[in-house]
Amino acid sequence: MKKFGYALLALALVAVVFGGISEVGKAQEGRVYKVGTVQWIGWSAAHVAEAKGFFKEAGVDVKVFNFNSNQEVHAAIKGKRIDLGFDMIGTIVGLYMNGEPVKILAETDWSHGGDKIIVKKGVDLGAKKGSAMGVYIQAPSIEYFLNLYLSQHGQKISDFKVAEMDPEILSDNFIAGRLPVIVNYDPQALRAEREGDGEVAATSATYPGCIPEGMFARTDVLAEIPPEDLVKIIKGYVKAAEWLNQSANWGEYQKVLNEKTFSNDADYSEKDLKEMLDSVKIHGSAELLERNKQGGGLDQYLTGLKAFLASNGMLKKDFDGKTLVDTGALTKALGN
Repeated sequence: MKKFGYALLALALVAVVFGGISEVGKAQEGRVYKVGTVQWIGWSAAHVAEAKGFFKEAGVDVKVFNFNSNQEVHAAIKGKRIDLGFDMIGTIVGLYMNGEPVKILAETDWSHGGDKIIVKKGVDLGAKKGSAMGVYIQAPSIEYFLNLYLSQHGQKISDFKVAEMDPEILSDNFIAGRLPVIVNYDPQALRAEREGDGEVAATSATYPGCIPEGMFARTDVLAEIPPEDLVKIIKGYVKAAEWLNQSANWGEYQKVLNEKTFSNDADYSEKDLKEMLDSVKIHGSAELLERNKQGGGLDQYLTGLKAFLASNGMLKKDFDGKTLVDTGALTKALGN
């Protein structure tokens, strides 16, 4: 009788254990992954993957959210309100140095003209030493870019007061004449040029690869995502990147851009959308593989950024590709 009782207890425990596993499985199956971006065409592949059903086709549910600024994306990442985010690689490095437990999952694109240093026409930069410069985020990514420009004029960032502002407010202040020099990105950079009597002094294309961008997440959030789901998310993204790089899809892509990527704005003209797209390099499969491989472009950028930070006394916390990057899911998604 006692043996029979133990057998029943064992069966009950098995039922509880396997029942729990089943419930966990159901919870994961029903999970909606949240991805955060700002209104920047460089990350539009995420919107395409959602709109075209490429995430669902890969086997995951993903919702993409537009935020008003990079800082809002950071707050959502920190508060775990989103699972994954897109940002400039240098900015992610800044988050890491400030103590955020983040991992870079992939370099996905370059800003290649979209980030602009805009100067009021007729302004002598040398005569503005000590004055304010406006940036949409004060982070290593933009400081590195701005320093490349200033060094060509025999100056450095410490020669100016750098003020951080929301992209729209930044352009407002430039147009009003309160800032003679700003660093902003399209579409707000276009507005500063057109309405603020501004001229482009340099762009991210002036120094190719100076602002790589990519996907990232908190390490504790990553630990809660099944590895196979992360691979599926990236597969959906990669398919979208390939799709938008095909000229035959341009008409449909314009619709996604206006309805999803720039959902908070009035529709942009085809000319404006083409101009914005020309200011970025969104990596397809081959570029993703090349840039993210060991010793590839991402590693080289991190080495250069680290040297810049160290030489300017800005290296708050040491880093390298091994501590900050994990492209394992991307490698699997690309079938390598």
